[in-house]
Amino acid sequence: MPDTFPARERKFISTLAEELHLSVTWNEYDEEDQNLVTWRLPGFLDEPLAETDPEQANGDSNNDDEGRAAVDRVSKKFDKAPVVDDEEGGGFDARHEQSINDKMSEWKRGYYK
Repeated sequence: MPDTFPARERKFISTLAEELHLSVTWNEYDEEDQNLVTWRLPGFLDEPLAETDPEQANGDSNNDDEGRAAVDRVSKKFDKAPVVDDEEGGGFDARHEQSINDKMSEWKRGYYK
């Protein structure tokens, strides 16, 4: 996926990947030289793909169920997290400007007593 995320969302993606035990790389590029975010399973590039054995296929369904349960546990934690609307209050630039104005007003009140 293209890396067009603000810092807050990049932090969230990194935290989510860590919780799900995934590897995230931010320094890959596509054919159009666009920066990409890449998610991988741990050890994905380390191990070559092997032929599946019918006996292993039955064991894999147990691993799939366990994996889904783990993903559900992690997603429940993030479902409960509050969502912040970045455009609320005029967006980042407006909030930053308001913060600067508030600090200047506070400084002026203290300076001109």
